[in-house]
Amino acid sequence: MYSFWSEVLCRELPTFRNETQTIWSLFGKNTQECQQGTCRTSFWRLTFATVEHSVSKVNNSVDNAVAYPPVEIVVVAHASDEWFEDVLSSFAIQDYPDFKVTVLTTGDESTMQSFVSEYLPEAEVIPVDSSDGHGKNLNTVLSYETNAAFFLFCDHDVALAPDALRLMVEESLRSNASVIGPKIVNWDRPDELLDIGCSVDKLGYQIPRIEPGELDQEQHDAVSDVFVISSTVALVRADLFRAISGFDEEMGMIGEDLDMCWRAHVAGARVITVPLAVARHREEKGEYRSDGDEEKLRERHRLRTILSNYGLAYSLLILPQAFLLSLFRSIGSLLVGDFGRVRVLVGSWIWNLSRPRTLFERRKKLKSVRRLPDIEVRALQSSGYALFKSLFKDRSQDSEKQNSGMVTERFRRLLESMRAGPSRVSVAFVSLATLVFFFGSRHLITRKVPVIGELVPFDVGIQDCFSIWFSNWWVTGIGHESTSPTAIGLTGFLGIVFLGSMGLLRLVLTLGMLPIGVIGMWNFLKPFNSPWVKVAGASIYLASPVPYEALGSGSWGGLILYGTLPWLLVLLGQAAKLSPFGPIGGASGPGIMPSNWLREALGIGALVGFMIAFFPFASVEVIALVAAIFVGSLLSGWPSGALRLIGVLSLGLIIALAVNLPWLIDVFAFDPSWEWLVGTRPSSNLSGGLSDFLQLTAGRSGNQIFGWGFLAIAVVPLILAKGERWAWAVRSWVMYLGGVSILWVDSNQWLDISMPRPEILLAPASIGVAVAGAMGVGALQRDLQTYRFGWRQLVPISTLIAFVLVVLPVFGNAFSGDWGMPDDELNQVLSIQESDTNIEGRVLWIGHDDLLAAAGSPIAEGLTFSVTSGLKSSFLDRWDAGPEPGDYLIEEALLLALDGGTTKLGRLLAPLGISEIVLVGRSSPLPSKGQIEPIPSSVEASLGKQLDLIRIVASPGIVRYENVSALPAASVVSDGHAVGRSLRSFASDPLPEKGTALTPKNHSATSYSGFVERDSEIFLSVPSTSTWKLSVDGVMVQQETALEWAVGFQPEFSGAIELSHVTPSKHRIVILLQAFLWILVLFGFLRSSIGSDRSLL
Repeated sequence: MYSFWSEVLCRELPTFRNETQTIWSLFGKNTQECQQGTCRTSFWRLTFATVEHSVSKVNNSVDNAVAYPPVEIVVVAHASDEWFEDVLSSFAIQDYPDFKVTVLTTGDESTMQSFVSEYLPEAEVIPVDSSDGHGKNLNTVLSYETNAAFFLFCDHDVALAPDALRLMVEESLRSNASVIGPKIVNWDRPDELLDIGCSVDKLGYQIPRIEPGELDQEQHDAVSDVFVISSTVALVRADLFRAISGFDEEMGMIGEDLDMCWRAHVAGARVITVPLAVARHREEKGEYRSDGDEEKLRERHRLRTILSNYGLAYSLLILPQAFLLSLFRSIGSLLVGDFGRVRVLVGSWIWNLSRPRTLFERRKKLKSVRRLPDIEVRALQSSGYALFKSLFKDRSQDSEKQNSGMVTERFRRLLESMRAGPSRVSVAFVSLATLVFFFGSRHLITRKVPVIGELVPFDVGIQDCFSIWFSNWWVTGIGHESTSPTAIGLTGFLGIVFLGSMGLLRLVLTLGMLPIGVIGMWNFLKPFNSPWVKVAGASIYLASPVPYEALGSGSWGGLILYGTLPWLLVLLGQAAKLSPFGPIGGASGPGIMPSNWLREALGIGALVGFMIAFFPFASVEVIALVAAIFVGSLLSGWPSGALRLIGVLSLGLIIALAVNLPWLIDVFAFDPSWEWLVGTRPSSNLSGGLSDFLQLTAGRSGNQIFGWGFLAIAVVPLILAKGERWAWAVRSWVMYLGGVSILWVDSNQWLDISMPRPEILLAPASIGVAVAGAMGVGALQRDLQTYRFGWRQLVPISTLIAFVLVVLPVFGNAFSGDWGMPDDELNQVLSIQESDTNIEGRVLWIGHDDLLAAAGSPIAEGLTFSVTSGLKSSFLDRWDAGPEPGDYLIEEALLLALDGGTTKLGRLLAPLGISEIVLVGRSSPLPSKGQIEPIPSSVEASLGKQLDLIRIVASPGIVRYENVSALPAASVVSDGHAVGRSLRSFASDPLPEKGTALTPKNHSATSYSGFVERDSEIFLSVPSTSTWKLSVDGVMVQQETALEWAVGFQPEFSGAIELSHVTPSKHRIVILLQAFLWILVLFGFLRSSIGSDRSLL
């Protein structure tokens, strides 16, 4: 086999000999063979030189020793491959007078020593471990003494031109450069350029100076300053290499050259390319890389480079930009279903943040050698963002070029996949759906989502969330000792992710559930390998009336189910290994990760745990969804996989329950009831019938014609589908009919138990219709052609009509800009009145359960009552901690008043700190439309008879009563007014005392301050418990019982008081363990997902 350079020189030999006198004395035999064109010895083992050059080389004078500093060539070799002979030969015939070669071998040392000595007898062979990584192996040169002034690092598949080393050293001395790279060309096609240095942007994305496949026409042959050269061949000053601590050993291979060059710039060194020095590269993988990992490693190491090399000031400026760019890229990848890229982007941050020790060590070492400030390093980089610039470059030739591995090529893959063939349908859908969503949500985004029903404001900060979560005092209602809901802590963590923007977090967790759910449906349908299937299913799911009715009625639970159930369906399909998520019932679809029961269980556990934390009834929906899949599999003839599904689901549910402990323990200890899951709403308010439910509405949308399109499009797969499409069509019909049937039974009051809102029961039905419609489109695309010509050929036209009926209402509803949500809210009306009064107590709400933000307790007339800390809805009002010790007192007082047994309801409620009563008959005030549940006239009449209640009409259907006998929830009263006194005595007091309110010090009302005079008492209207502590001028006061149920104190002297609730340290430890368990579950799921390679099927 001819060496490349042998062939070139044999062809050019006559011309060369005519121009110069050539010395052949050393290799006469080889010369003769070359003249005859039969040379089989590598050209690197011949020495072609002019007389003058040979004289200078023979006369190895002192001047030459000074002019040519010693160089150590360092190469890592894995085996004595055939092409490695040419690599060693290229080292042997370098025309540089003073160099040595060190071979770092990952294989057998003796074998490699024998092989290398044939070409380089004086070369040194040192064994290294391939598992240490490429960077750490090259850093071996730092562990022994050497007189080398330069290190030439070479990959094991690089052959140098005879003058390459000399040209690089000479240019280094001439230009005072410390890092030098040659022109790198293709091993077999030397006219194709591979690398000639790169620029980078501020985020470390490389910008190559050449295009993929660009031919070498000497257009880049001038010496140039660059920001980074490839470590494929890199000449580095030895003192600089030691000063910057060599290569980053955490990186291994890919990206280590960027880090090394960046650190060189920081140290004040110059980085250049010398294109006249040429190196050929085979681009062999070696033992350091594995296929498919290049993008993951490049993203990890790029991020590590900017984390370790920027100074503190620039890090604070650059890192938020890097995080936001990763976030935007992740969102874009989610929109097109590229979840592999999402794992790469998220995984790069997790990988880097999990290595803080080595990161800080690198930063500390670099600080000691820093000579250039970041602003000057930044001037050497490219301006702007490389990713964005790459979008505007000419891509007409991209399809004919190999992926160069640079960032522009990686980023373009998204656009290329979107432009290719049928996927234009996907692009059209994503663009149109995004436009419709933002157009229809414009008022909700630019203003806010109204506060109605369960859609409470996020009026707590991150610190408040964690403070309440770690406290064992539940602040809503009357207050009592209990574990705070897990959702409070999760909201705090999400607040950190959203950089403290709680308003944006609220928008995402309410309105954002629509796109999240649609993306989940898209992801579920992606393995079916048809853009038409994905677009059909996502369109039908987006057009479902369920989320819009949930928005209109303030059903946060309905929105959460809409957004999360499609993602749960993906995990359940993987757990059961049902085709196309596995081999059961057909072939696995493209891009499916290998089955992993632990990853699936962790995913189900984390998702269901989140759903239960924010909406406990979700646990019932999960079980119902699994039951539908199981029954549908039986009916479709593919029951296999049920045992694995049950096993994985059981483990996932255990994880979901575990991450919500100890909250669930407290809840079920106080109230192990069905009502805690579903609330106390009666079923009599359902206005719709079976026909409405089949159209996925509770009867309030009014689209009587358009809604039948859902049923029509869901029938298509039952007529045409085969294989996996038939199986999923049957499963989806079970989901659809199951949800509709339960709602219909509830509407007829055939159940003795309460059921949740219609939107919640219809959430699985909405998924069923979307999946069935998608399977119908898939059947039209693939199964219709298998039938003989007949009536089935009319189905496509009917399907198209049904699809139009389904999606048209969405376009119409979008023109409102708020999806039909009311423009006004209770908070707006009541906050005006709150500003005119001095409310220092609690508010008692009475109305239908659907209209109350806080979870209620049932009373007469189909009504419920709840207690909050103010007239305006609060985030904490959303969560129900179960029955409170004071609830029975409120219930007895209300029933007594409704039965006409008292005319002093205000006095009976005063010990509970209730200063206001509000009757709510509308979900939103006029003129906005909303759910109407009128208050019975008998209730208003009974309250109107109370002598200590002043009636104030806030708005039609909303009536407020002020309690003139109220006591503040925490107050200073005269001696003997509360402590040791009975409720009966207090209620019958003809001259009730108002008391002086204490000042709350935090949002959770667990700490108060004030001043107490001698012969006064402290009254706190919360259930008696020893965890409340009072100090007067720093002196602790013993707690006593007030009014037979509350907390009281009798200080013996006057002074400044501090009243606070003290949470036991054991409780804080338990919550800390809960938080750690959440982090462990999420980290385990992400780690197992990122580490899984997708199937090639």
